[in-house]
This record gives sequence, structure tokens and C-alpha cells, in this order.
Amino acid sequence: MWRRSGGQSLVEMAFVLPVLLLVLFGIIEFGYILFAYSTLSQATRNAAEKAAQLPPYQSWLAYNGQTGLPSNYPGFRADSCVATIYDAAKSDQTLFSTISDNLTISYPNDVTLGKDTRNLYDRGPIEITIRYQLRGLTPLFNLFRLGNGDGTLNLQVTQRRSLENLGKDPTKPNGVACAKDISDWYTIHPNP
Repeated sequence: MWRRSGGQSLVEMAFVLPVLLLVLFGIIEFGYILFAYSTLSQATRNAAEKAAQLPPYQSWLAYNGQTGLPSNYPGFRADSCVATIYDAAKSDQTLFSTISDNLTISYPNDVTLGKDTRNLYDRGPIEITIRYQLRGLTPLFNLFRLGNGDGTLNLQVTQRRSLENLGKDPTKPNGVACAKDISDWYTIHPNP
């Protein structure tokens, strides 16, 4: 005699389904995190390569986030070297449109340590860091309070390169692409 076992299958499925969903969501999230990290890494690598070829002056980098700047300050990204670095970071963006908004350009051994690193004699280094707050795709991050506890995970990639050039550009006045300060920027860009 055949018995109906529909109820038994339903109970078994009720026990197995949460585990299957947990594994499935875990695979999706892990793949998404790997994709985001590799995208972030590529954007940072592109920016570091451009920074090695067109390194901005440390004096120009000091303007970033500074308050009380003169009214004729053209903006941090107005410098050709800084703009090129940001554009390089944006070149391979796919789903993450705001990667370059959290980009930091620095010289690891800067003048605060008594050493100017923007020279070709020491070759170096310039450092690009991009930080990105990744929001999970599935409810897994919120359910288990993973990452920051709010469904997000902080990713950070830093790339360091030795300087290859000091921002020489034959199309600019005096052959210089990078501005040291505001007045130097107006010399390079006489008709902004």
C-alpha cells in the first residue's frame, strides 16, 4: 500500500530551506565582495600608475580639505595632475560610481618627516588609497550583523608606486603640468 508522504516532505523542506538559503546568500555575498574588491583594486592601481607619471606637489595636496582658502582658489581637482589621477580611478568603474570620491593621494615620507619625496633622486613613492563602503546584496549582512553591523562593509585598497616623472607636459607653459600653489595654477592656466 502506498502512503501519502506530502506532509513529511514539507517538514523536511522547512528544516533544510533555511540552511540552503544561508549557503546561497553566503555564496552571493562572497562573490560580490570579491568583485567589489577587485574593482576597487583596479581603480587604485590605475590611479597609482597615473600618479607616478604626474605626481602633484605636496603643497597642492595640502589644500585638500583646508578651510579659509582665498576666493581665487580653483578647487582641488582643478590641478591637471590631480584631475588625471581621479580620472584614472574612474576609468574602470562598473557598478561602483563613487569609488573616486573617497580617494586619497599622499607621499608616505612627506615633508613632516623632513624629507621631500617628490623628487626623482629618491624615486619616490606616491601612495593612492581608496576607501569604499560596500552595502550587501542579501539580508545576510543585516541578519548576522556582519561588517559594520548596518549591512555595510568597509573596503580599503592602497597602492604605492615610485615616481617616474615630475609632471612634465610640453603643451603647458614652461612645460609643467602640476601647480605648486594657486598663483602657479594661474600661470599654467592663464585663461581658465
